[in-house]
Amino acid sequence: MNAHAIAIDSIRTALQARLNEVRGRLSAALTTTPDASMEAIAGEVRDLGDESVAAERTEIRHALIGRDVGEIGELEAALLRLDSGGYGRCSECDLDIEANRLRALPAACRCGPCQAELERRRARSGRH
Repeated sequence: MNAHAIAIDSIRTALQARLNEVRGRLSAALTTTPDASMEAIAGEVRDLGDESVAAERTEIRHALIGRDVGEIGELEAALLRLDSGGYGRCSECDLDIEANRLRALPAACRCGPCQAELERRRARSGRH
């Protein structure tokens, strides 16, 4: 097996391991009952502070679930790019994504400059 094939196998293994980890975390989050219910927070006596804490916990839970769903999509897309031969190429400019960036973010689909430009555009438009 050549060095390129070994590198691809190791990337695939890392992406798949992370995908399994995030799927497991998401599954656990979706199958457990959140403790943000009013009863868990305040018991029988409730006030606006208790309601605020419950709402905040619910928002945080939803944000974490959303983050995991997004990461699963990124990881699955990276595995598809790996299978199709497009892994490591920027989806915007089609140049190689920097090796350091791929080591830090194996599911990266954009090179550093294109990602920075995307983030600048989003910041200007007020989107996240």
